[in-house]
Amino acid sequence: MMTIYGRAANDLDVKALTDDGQGSPGRNLATVSFPVAAIAFGIVYSKWRSALAAGIFAMGLFLVSLLSNIRFFRAIKRRKNMKKDANALEVLEVSASSVLELEPLGDDAPAFCFFVGEGKALLLVGQWLLKYHSFPAESFRLHRWADTKKPIRIDAIERPVDAAISKVRLRPSHRYGKIEVLDAALETLQADLDQALGRGSAARVPR
Repeated sequence: MMTIYGRAANDLDVKALTDDGQGSPGRNLATVSFPVAAIAFGIVYSKWRSALAAGIFAMGLFLVSLLSNIRFFRAIKRRKNMKKDANALEVLEVSASSVLELEPLGDDAPAFCFFVGEGKALLLVGQWLLKYHSFPAESFRLHRWADTKKPIRIDAIERPVDAAISKVRLRPSHRYGKIEVLDAALETLQADLDQALGRGSAARVPR
């Protein structure tokens, strides 16, 4: 069974945006942007013996990093304002009858498929899942942003389980995000994935 409902954002959701190593703007500039620019200056100067070329290259890298930081922290500010939006987030409350680990595509691993009843399956793909030590679980809550569908976090409700290893695989022709809800059955999963995620399904709306 899977239930999807909306809720407003909270401090824990916003904090999750900075849990992957992003600090404050000043800290990022001091610990990342400036050192990277300085190293780039040194490398270019040692190769070309031109302070002008090295300076231009280093300044370009610094500006790219600065703009990236500005965009990131603007996004955080926008997410903070979503505390007033009752449907800023979607929560997928999952209770699965079966859990499979599929053959991933390249480094895009792991890939788990949860069968949630009524001919539906939840596909979760990517290395973002590796930070959850109590996962996969048969019952959990998945929090994601409603507008981008990007995952925020997973809260396990029950103890972790060992997913059954499956020969079903993700293919190069498949188009999928980190989270996919699709029509699928255990017995026909490969065909269901091919139909739902194949190139011919590129016009589908991400779920």
